[in-house]
Parts: sequence; C-alpha cells; structure tokens
Amino acid sequence: MSRSSARGAAETRRRDWYWFLGRVGQALIATGVLLFLFVGYQLWGTGIEESQAQNRLQDRFEEALRATPDPQIDPVEEVLTIERGDPVAVIRIPRIGIEKYVVEGVEPDDLKRGPGHYPNSVQPGRLGNFAVAGHRTTYGEPFRNLDQLEAGDEITILDARGREFVYLVTGISIVEPSDSWVVTTSDPTVAVLTLTTCHPEFSAKQRLVVSARLDEKRTSAAADDAFVVASSESVTPPTTVDPSVVQIPDTDIVDDSTIVENVETFDAGWFSDTDAWPDLLVWLIVELALILGLFRISRRLDRRGRIVAWAAGIVPGLVVLYFVFQNVSRLLPPNL
Repeated sequence: MSRSSARGAAETRRRDWYWFLGRVGQALIATGVLLFLFVGYQLWGTGIEESQAQNRLQDRFEEALRATPDPQIDPVEEVLTIERGDPVAVIRIPRIGIEKYVVEGVEPDDLKRGPGHYPNSVQPGRLGNFAVAGHRTTYGEPFRNLDQLEAGDEITILDARGREFVYLVTGISIVEPSDSWVVTTSDPTVAVLTLTTCHPEFSAKQRLVVSARLDEKRTSAAADDAFVVASSESVTPPTTVDPSVVQIPDTDIVDDSTIVENVETFDAGWFSDTDAWPDLLVWLIVELALILGLFRISRRLDRRGRIVAWAAGIVPGLVVLYFVFQNVSRLLPPNL
C-alpha cells in the first residue's frame, strides 16, 4: 500500500471515530435538555396545571355551597351527589399557609387537582378517620411542609355543606409504604384526621403522616355525611381494623363484610400506573416521527430554510413533548 493510501485510510478511520464521538455528544446534550425540560415541567408546569384545576374546583365548590338546601329540610335530602374528582372540602393549615380544595379520590388524576380524600375513609367531621393524601413536590406541592407542623396546630376543614371542623395536630410520624393501616379507622368513637404524603422529598421510600383530632371544645362531630358518590356502591368505612390485614396493597376484606379500597395508593411507588405505558409509547413515537421528519426536510434545504423548518416545528414538538411528560408523570409515585 502506498504512503498516500495509508494516510487516506487513517484519515477515514479518524473521521469515523470523530463522527461517532460527535453523535454521542449530541445525544448526551439532547438528553440533558430533555431532563432539564422535564424537571421544569415537574416543578413549575405541574404547579400551573394544579392552580388552574384549583380555580375550577373553587367555582364548583362555591356553586355546591349555594345549592345546599335549607337546614330545616330532612338531613337525608341535604346530602349532595358528586362524582369522583369533585371538590368535597376545603383544607386550611395556617401554620404552613395552605388552603386547598380537596377532591374525592386518590387516583393519580385526582391528586393532580389537589389533595384527595381516601374514598373509604369517613367524611369530614365524622367519627372515625378522615384521611387525605397530597403531593409533596409536584402539582402545587400542597403537603410539602407538613413536617413543619407541631402538636396543637390547627387544621380546619370546610365540608361541601358549609360545616366547619377544627382539628388539632396530635403527632407526626414516618411509616413504611406497607403501613396503610394509618388511613383506616381504628377507633370509631373518635373523629380524627390523617394527612399523608411521600417522604423524604423527591422520594417514595416512606410516608410522612400527620395525625390530628377533632377539637370537640370548638366543633362537634358531624351527625351525618355531606355527600354521596354517584354510581358507586354503598361501602361502610371500616370501624375496627387489624393492621396486619390491611397492609396488603390490593383490596382486602375486613371483618368479613367491609371492603377497604385504594390503600394501594398509599403504598404505590414508581411505575405503579401500568396503564400509562401504552399512552407514553404512542406520544414518544409521535415525537420521534416529528423530529425525524424535520431532519429529513431540513437536509433538502439551505441554511435559512433549515432555520425556518426547525422554528416551525418547535411549537408542535413542545406540544407533543408536553403529553410525553404527562404520561411519564403517571409512572411516578401518586403523591410524590
């Protein structure tokens, strides 16, 4: 082989190696940008979504209060009929500056709107355990500062019939995800409130639990429920619960008659929403198709044409990326 041929082969190998390093570098940069955008979506984008949802919940809650029948009517007639995801209460925690509308349900879509009432816990002010879950670092992070509460702090609940109940914090604890008994009723003679969120921040390793008890000197326990959920079977909240029974994530039977649902939300961790995978895959394919299409088009254009093509593709690309991020969020712990 001549010297010039050997030099040409060496340059080709060097060019191939540099090309490979360049592609790796571009991939790393693109990955870093996507991670930055995803973190921004989680910290700020989800907060905007939650704020908009809270505004809508405020309108619906105030409408429900205006529609509340006269107290002289038979109490049975005063019970409101709601859907899952509807507002059922307002929670106020002065020490940490929280005022949020509580929705019925603790599924991921419910908790995107605000704190959620565990459906099979009792209703606000009732004897038993009124349990509420909420996000700690995303979607408005309503329960981010729960660890700052102290014994004796007030938590006020306004229910869907305009009745106000004041609870006093009795303690804060850190429990394991399997300890879902904390959201069930262990003493049916006492009105208590339980708030749950993930712990530590940005992790689903454990659960932070705030316990509170109704201040009976200032408010009496509610004599009846404020609402019923439409299209749902009548389920009696648990009264006496064996913690060893309720630690199983899925539905368990307690006392041979009571079904405890949604404790799976309490111990749900990463990738718990398996239904998110198909939707995520579809949006990823759409995003990749859009990017590849722009690449192919830009290769046929001059520099100015490429700039115009990519500028035109930014808006649809970000829209599709938004739906990608939404479905990735579904794979995170429900109240992260």
